[in-house]
Amino acid sequence: MSSTTRDIPTIAQGLATIQLGPANLLSPLGHLTTRDVAEDVDHGPGHTSDARSVSSGHSSKVGFRKRLSRFLNGDPKVKETAPASAASSAPVTLVGTESRIQSAAPDLDAVPVSLGLHSPAPSAEMSSTPLVVPETQLQPSPAASRTLRVDIFPENVIKPIYKTDLPKPHARVDKTPQLVYCCSLLSKAQEPFPPTSDSDVSQDSPLDDKEKEWVQLIDPILQDRYRWLVEQLVRAFADNTLKTSDVVAEIVLVGPVLDHDTYRSLLSCFISNFEQTTTLNVTLLQGLVQLVECASSGYLVDDDLVRIATVLSKELSITHIGTSDHPLHLTLSLARVLDVMVTGKVKDLNRERDHQPMMQLLDGLKDSDNVVQKYEAAYAYQALQYAPDDETPLQVLWRYAKVAAAGAGAMSSVFKLDPEGLLKGIENLQEIGAAALGAVSTGIEVVEALRVGADGAIRASENKFEFMKKRSWYLALQGTALFIHQGRLSDFNIVVSQASCRHNANFQWGVCRQVGEIAVDPLWDIHVRQQAVYFLGELFRSGADWKPHVDIKRWILTILVQISGISDVSIKNCAGALLLDLKKGDIAEFPGSHPLSRHLPLPSTSPLLAKVQEIPKLEYDLDILRLMRIADYEQAVYIDPMAKLSLQDTYDNLFSLMDKVRDFMAGDTQVMLILGDSGAGKSTFNRHLEHELWQEYKAGGRIPLFINLPSLERPEKDLVAEQLRTHNFLEDQIRELKLHRQFTLICDGYDESQLTSNLHTTNFFNRSGQWDVKLLITCRTQYLGPDYRSRFEPKVGQYTRVANDLFQQAVIAPFTRVQIEDYVQHYVPLEPRTWVKKDYMDKLEAIPNLMDLVRNPFLLTLSLEALPTVVQGKPDLSRLRITRAELYDTFVMHWMAVNKRRLVDQRLDRENQVAFEELLEAGFEQSGVKFQQDLAAAIFVHQEGKPVVDYINKHDKSSWKAAFFSMDCETSLLRGASLLSRAGTQYRFVHRSVLEYFFACTISGPTKERDELDPPIYSDPSATSPTINTHPLSQKNLVAEPSIIQFLAERVQLNSGFKDELLAIIEQSKTDDQAAQAAANAITILVKAGIRFNAADLRGIRVPGADMSGGEFDSAQLQGADLTGVNLTKSWIRQVDFTQAQMERVQFGEMPCLKEDDAVHSCAYSPDGTSFAAGLFRGSIKIYDTSTWTTTRTFEGHRRFINSIAYSPTSLQLLSGSDDRTVRLWDCESGSCIFVLEHTGGVQTVAFSPSGKQVASGGRDKTIRLWDVQTGANVFNLTGDTAICSISYSPDGHTVASVDEDGMVRFFDTQTGQPGEVWESQSRGMNSVAYSPGGLEIAVGNVYGELQFYNATTGEPTRNWKAHGKGVAGVSFSPNSQWIATCSDDNTVKVWNAATRSVLSVFAGHIGWVTQVAFSPNGLQLASCSDDMTIRLWDVSSLGTGVDVDGGSNPLASVLFSPDDRVLLCGTKLGTMRQYDAGCGESGRTIVCGDKPVNSLAVSPDSRRIASVVTDDTVVTLWNIGTGQANVVLRGHTEEVNAVAFSADNRWIATGSYDKTVRLWDARSGILDRVLEGHTRRVVYLVFSPNGHEILSGSQDGTIRAWDLDSHECRVVVDADGFIGLWAISTSPDGLRVAFQGKSLSDIDLWDTGSWQHQQRLKHGNDYVRCMAFSSCGKWVGVGYSRSVWLWNFVADTSAEGGGEGGEWKSAVRIEDIFACVNSIAWKPDTLEFSIGCENGSLQVWRLVETSASSDAWSAQLVWGVGNPVLVALDVVFADAVGLSSVNQQFLTQRCKGVVNWAT
Repeated sequence: MSSTTRDIPTIAQGLATIQLGPANLLSPLGHLTTRDVAEDVDHGPGHTSDARSVSSGHSSKVGFRKRLSRFLNGDPKVKETAPASAASSAPVTLVGTESRIQSAAPDLDAVPVSLGLHSPAPSAEMSSTPLVVPETQLQPSPAASRTLRVDIFPENVIKPIYKTDLPKPHARVDKTPQLVYCCSLLSKAQEPFPPTSDSDVSQDSPLDDKEKEWVQLIDPILQDRYRWLVEQLVRAFADNTLKTSDVVAEIVLVGPVLDHDTYRSLLSCFISNFEQTTTLNVTLLQGLVQLVECASSGYLVDDDLVRIATVLSKELSITHIGTSDHPLHLTLSLARVLDVMVTGKVKDLNRERDHQPMMQLLDGLKDSDNVVQKYEAAYAYQALQYAPDDETPLQVLWRYAKVAAAGAGAMSSVFKLDPEGLLKGIENLQEIGAAALGAVSTGIEVVEALRVGADGAIRASENKFEFMKKRSWYLALQGTALFIHQGRLSDFNIVVSQASCRHNANFQWGVCRQVGEIAVDPLWDIHVRQQAVYFLGELFRSGADWKPHVDIKRWILTILVQISGISDVSIKNCAGALLLDLKKGDIAEFPGSHPLSRHLPLPSTSPLLAKVQEIPKLEYDLDILRLMRIADYEQAVYIDPMAKLSLQDTYDNLFSLMDKVRDFMAGDTQVMLILGDSGAGKSTFNRHLEHELWQEYKAGGRIPLFINLPSLERPEKDLVAEQLRTHNFLEDQIRELKLHRQFTLICDGYDESQLTSNLHTTNFFNRSGQWDVKLLITCRTQYLGPDYRSRFEPKVGQYTRVANDLFQQAVIAPFTRVQIEDYVQHYVPLEPRTWVKKDYMDKLEAIPNLMDLVRNPFLLTLSLEALPTVVQGKPDLSRLRITRAELYDTFVMHWMAVNKRRLVDQRLDRENQVAFEELLEAGFEQSGVKFQQDLAAAIFVHQEGKPVVDYINKHDKSSWKAAFFSMDCETSLLRGASLLSRAGTQYRFVHRSVLEYFFACTISGPTKERDELDPPIYSDPSATSPTINTHPLSQKNLVAEPSIIQFLAERVQLNSGFKDELLAIIEQSKTDDQAAQAAANAITILVKAGIRFNAADLRGIRVPGADMSGGEFDSAQLQGADLTGVNLTKSWIRQVDFTQAQMERVQFGEMPCLKEDDAVHSCAYSPDGTSFAAGLFRGSIKIYDTSTWTTTRTFEGHRRFINSIAYSPTSLQLLSGSDDRTVRLWDCESGSCIFVLEHTGGVQTVAFSPSGKQVASGGRDKTIRLWDVQTGANVFNLTGDTAICSISYSPDGHTVASVDEDGMVRFFDTQTGQPGEVWESQSRGMNSVAYSPGGLEIAVGNVYGELQFYNATTGEPTRNWKAHGKGVAGVSFSPNSQWIATCSDDNTVKVWNAATRSVLSVFAGHIGWVTQVAFSPNGLQLASCSDDMTIRLWDVSSLGTGVDVDGGSNPLASVLFSPDDRVLLCGTKLGTMRQYDAGCGESGRTIVCGDKPVNSLAVSPDSRRIASVVTDDTVVTLWNIGTGQANVVLRGHTEEVNAVAFSADNRWIATGSYDKTVRLWDARSGILDRVLEGHTRRVVYLVFSPNGHEILSGSQDGTIRAWDLDSHECRVVVDADGFIGLWAISTSPDGLRVAFQGKSLSDIDLWDTGSWQHQQRLKHGNDYVRCMAFSSCGKWVGVGYSRSVWLWNFVADTSAEGGGEGGEWKSAVRIEDIFACVNSIAWKPDTLEFSIGCENGSLQVWRLVETSASSDAWSAQLVWGVGNPVLVALDVVFADAVGLSSVNQQFLTQRCKGVVNWAT
């Protein structure tokens, strides 16, 4: 603290009020009268103060000494600003500081607020120190009969430093002095710059060679160890209750080497203990003062010193002088503390409370009978004069009289800090003091005491007050103390012998004490100490020159007696001899023992250090761990990964994963889950994060701990402690860390450890007395099921409530192209390579699909290593295909070849050389691969796939591990060449995927044609054909190992032999029970490889536990199969026969829906969860039992559709609002209607209040009405401006929020009925509103598909996002506020993470508008109702398994086969064009056409070029189908192009547009040939005639025109007389056929091209026609609808009259359950196969099969499909199926369209 200035005007204001002139600053101190000065020459302690020294020599004194030195040298920074006037009329100047000192450590540059005397002399350089004391000139002394010698100390010396033997590095330090010496050397070695000012040049010795050598050996770990020991010493002292002498002496030694916080902790401990002692502990007192004196700059604050001084003076005031030596100890200590206060400019002494009482106390002690006490009290009194109180001189002056003291004096000399300068300074100070005529009073009114004379000088009325007395000898003693501190003893000698104040008894007393302290201090050289003894003798004998007072002589004798009592023999003898010589007279020493040494004796033992050495060295060991982890970090290339919020989130809004993790660490969230595919970079990120955190770590901070979960035995119970034990932490340390430290746990490999438990819950993290952690966990995406969040979300409240607000997640995104380039840029320079960055990037882009593959960081690493080998000798990279398995194959062989070359070049001993040659003979690479395959197999057999193998030879030499980790030469060589890493006794493959790769290779490895020079195959014949029991596929269910399944699935694609082997195992399972496990794995692999089982004979197969999800089994035979526990989610099982199949625990991934005979407009769960209500279109309400999902009751009464329903909080009542303008309240038990409440318009929304006592309703009459539940009375009517769309009660029931058609959110008070705030939304047309369960947010859904959120208190919009493609019809929060469900007119239901806005799942089962959505009370289920007359139930625990329309699908806009039948092309609505193998569905090249839907496609007759519309929809681009490059662009249309066609001869391209024209282009050059005009509306269809001479164009004007390319004539071929939206034209050899969408939009009209008349109408019900196409033969037409495809066949009538061909079109095949709009149909040329492209992104190829010889029975079989989003189960047979649950039976009954054949 510093003294306040709030009542004092600024310096500028002071100068304006009191006209002051320029002068030099001398001092802020009071001054002496002439009479006082005269007495200053030789008066004793009764008049002033003792001359005791303050020769601390520690840094807290340095500031004072610097200021003293600057004054004596003449500080160039302080200069006179203007010439001074004559002394007699010189005005007074007030000089102020810019800032005050805040601690005992001085600011060397601060200019103090001062009251100065002014000299008429020219300007001179002056000191800024406030401690210069002006005194009157002393009278010259008479010539001395004996002068004091100036050569007793003949030279200046190095100042003393305590030294001990230096310990060897990392050796135990057993003595505290040795520890302090070590710390001081380290501190000195780190000082960047030596002192620069002359006055600061001390005689410190630089480090000698031995010390320098020792410092070089001390690494940072050991330095931290020393710091830790010092800190622990302080803690141990604080815990020590006795505070014995040896303990106090030991702890004060460390004071100079403590850091700020530790020093202040120790000081606080000392002060507190001293205050609490009942009897004076002299050692504790001395230790406290010694600790204060050794404080470093900035360590002390004013409050410390004021508190100590006050305590000491209080103790002194109650201590009886004559009873003990305690008063003397207290006086000495108080004086030393006051010295520190003086040097530090402490200004916090309260004038009334502290300063005056202390002054009176010391003044009284000057009359003590004890002479020593008198002198010491006088010194303390004088020190108190220099210690400023809480009022500066300027403040005193302003407060009392607004006048200033003035005086005269001169200081024209510029002094230097040498003996001569110091002596001259003291003399001039006395001259200034002699001329002083006034001073500042601290106790009485200055106005009455001061009078201003005619000459302008201030006169003092001496009878009015007594001036404060400040003596120059005190300052002189500070100078001598400074010389001693710096070792400048010769200079000290000169000053003492020649000082003008040398006759003053107080000065003499102080000098004697200073010399005596040198003599008893063992740190000084023995010769110096002897010289000090001699110096005392000289002082005693000096006659008139020094004029020693008799008290001084007695004091010298007393000091010598003290010296003669020390243990040092030479000094003791020297003092004894001198004492005998001096005591020959009648002068005797003072009786008693008087303390002489300023420091406590060095402790002979170090009890605290001994205790500390037993304490676990926690922070030291943490630092060792830190440096070890930093040193272990090796990452040649690191690229910051990007991430998204959830698995279902899109890649449009990626963020930096590191930034997100940093936010997690800074926030309140406790658990963060990071998901990613295998090789996505999870472990790399974890290690980099740990590396950064350790680099940033500060002692006491949060501790980062990387934990490899698979390496721990019980991570679910003892996670942190077990990991700390692996780092050799002791149990005591672990307990200390648990109770007092915070951790960031970076847990890697949750999946690899095969954990299923919640680590946060099972380890009791963040509970009282448990580990305080931030838990970050990484896990492979494939490992987790749909309900994975429960494994990671923290639970609070005795772990019963899920705290989803304490959990967050991120999913690592694949590398972008920029990241791949960045990686390659850093990869290339790592070692000498022939390729540069461009070479790698060119190859990555040239090989099809490789860029997609290497978006995985680990695969990128493998690819870069393998690429040079892969592309060698392959000129056409566009035809090269690379799989993940092939990358690993190439990399592994490359790795083994490199290690073989390493061993060839290495000098091996004889045994290893023999073993290596044998391996070379057998094939080193193949042997290494076999070694790693066997190790991988053993890990899965013996450790169930846990990747870490712990091998200790002594314990494990007889186990299976020895075959891989023993010291056998061959084993060691193979192990050293393998892809293994080692940490101590633990081994593991370098990456989990490498382990999985090698295990997959034990089932099916790489195949290669063997050259005759190749080494023999490493596997023996017996191993290639294992029995089914020993087959690797029989060892475990691989469903839980998706990475292994992926490797094997790729082997299927690469090796047809492996495919056949797997099919053979499945076949074997029909007759061999022991083949069941292998068969289950086999069919899992085949399904993942895309092998289709359509129409397959799988009768009797045994595949329990297989994962057949997403598989195609159209029309397959599975009678009698064992399908126990099989996963059939999203599989295609249309027309499958499951008769007598074992189907326990089969998973279909969906729940049964509730079917109604009417559209369902509203739904709600009862709060108790036992019932469910649905409001129907015609006004009835169905009630379901949620345990069986059967209808229990129907409420009838409403006459029109039910828009809204709500249960009461008790579940006993139901409220419904209808378009019939009524609200009805129902009794749920009886089904009776309690009240009918009326509106004047349709009721659109109803709600129960949380209390259940009130209900609200809103409707088209623009009112919200509040009703009393008990009476049915209308309590309030609240009127809006437009129709009310939705209402919601706040959780406290005090407010109703509503939204209406004008886009306003309105609030009403439910107690008063008064309208509240009105918030204007960000858009109009709001459909729904909902309060969050906690009442903090309000969610609003609008007609534009947006979800908007508002702060419920402030009304501020908080967030919004596009939730649906069409309007949001309903919004619902989950009970725990974790999720938000929305439903929409786009037929979907979406569930969102409420915190992150990421979509968790999209459910796409409805085929009509979804009108409402509701969570079950337990939050585990979601219900949605729709215009499609269904209520669908969704298992919320399976979030993430639904169709992700936004993120995962890309709606298809067009499909088309190439003329050569090889390629199927798909245009998407997102602007891409995909290629698929038309035969098997294998994906090929993707071409990015733009960002608009690719609605129009055409392929050239030679199948080499594709025509499509790009981003500019008026432009057509021609693409090379092989390279994907654009080569011709057709520009000319003015509106969107919607039709494209090639001529049969490949010469022409025709384009049709919304601009009503057809344009003809040269197909080779792209030059426009002609524009064909005639249509009056958009041209939507084009086709060339077979001979290429005509173009047929279909338009929305209802006509088809034929354009003759030769004659340029145009004729209307078909005129449908009106608008036609869709056309299909067949130009088969059988003639022209035309079909178009009829006027009903759901029928197809066929035109007879012979008669040019309407031929037939094909009726399809009420659904709109979406697309249609003729087969190439012209006898089939396919028509696509919203969820089905109809196939019509033209059946000829050969008996028609006239021999002509007649006939009709018949509906032959209907394909249903497609679950999405069919946007496009295309027929494969010259076949009866066709493809359909759907809105949900799925693509299917079907084949028509004739099922009877009569040619009138047909069926459609699925050839292949991709992207199917849901289970397809139409026409499934389940007769006598065993074990199907009732829920699954109900579900299949619904999905099979009523044709399930249940056994009777």
